[in-house]
Amino acid sequence: MLESYKIVKNNNEDILYLYLNVNYEFANDLTNANLKDKAVNYLTTHNIDFKGNKIIFIINGIHSKMINIKNYKAYFNHEIITLSNSEKLTIKEILLSLLFANLSTNLKKETLKAITILYRSEIISNLNDKKLDLDKLSLNYHNYNYYKLTYPETFKSYLTIYSEVIDETNSEYLIYNDKPIRCYTHLVSNGYTEEDENIPYTVRKESLWDLTYPNYMQIKTFSTKEFKKRLNITTDDFTIKITNITPSNRIKEIEINSKKIDPKLLSIYLDLPSTDITIIIKKDYITFVTRGIGSGLGLSIIGANSLAELGYNYKQILNYYFKDVSLIIKK
Repeated sequence: MLESYKIVKNNNEDILYLYLNVNYEFANDLTNANLKDKAVNYLTTHNIDFKGNKIIFIINGIHSKMINIKNYKAYFNHEIITLSNSEKLTIKEILLSLLFANLSTNLKKETLKAITILYRSEIISNLNDKKLDLDKLSLNYHNYNYYKLTYPETFKSYLTIYSEVIDETNSEYLIYNDKPIRCYTHLVSNGYTEEDENIPYTVRKESLWDLTYPNYMQIKTFSTKEFKKRLNITTDDFTIKITNITPSNRIKEIEINSKKIDPKLLSIYLDLPSTDITIIIKKDYITFVTRGIGSGLGLSIIGANSLAELGYNYKQILNYYFKDVSLIIKK
């Protein structure tokens, strides 16, 4: 742990000495990125007025490593936030937690940068006086240290890449009409993303790369008895009628026994991956054919990754999947 510091002037340059006391195994495991985070956190939390760039670490009394850092006070990543579960974490630690908790696919770096910016936008849109209510996030949250214990073989490599994309997009987030946008992502579209009039920065966009994803189309069959049980249908006979679809071929309105039901609820009740649904009704069973995984709103993760493979950078990816948004830097 960091125990103390000293600022020394050498040739009109301020040099910061940080004294770190750790055991041997942990000391050997320290990377430059890890040390950079420790240095910025220490400077921020102790309100140290350091105007230089060079930081030298004294580990267990030995001159061990030197790093360079610029303008640490501009690092929004290192602001400390109080979570509704009483944790106190930096923005970077919250982003790490969200990336670990919500992504399970190996993705290109530019894809991860685009997603990181959307996650940061989600955080900023929900911040209230440096407090964050986790229940208001549209993302799963689990402290990233949990994954160090549960996935020890991959944790270090993922931590490295996630830290890099957070640092390389430091303080960047998306706004619409001067307000941070909410995070809208899905794993796989049905070939087109969805546009919602209530979310003005969403857009119907071709994403045909998604059609090559192995689980793009899924088929699920229920016995009539199981279907009625899941939908709480008590009558012997029932009717299903799709009354309206979106321009992207997802169900917008559906009636069961002449009663309107939210297609999102239908997908939840039947554990279906999307609302692009073809329904095949037989005497004793009902088959549901779905295309895509997720809401279809915003950024398609698989589609974005295909764009990254084609050479798109993260800014181009975000501009492809969202309209009328601006990328700015948090001050």
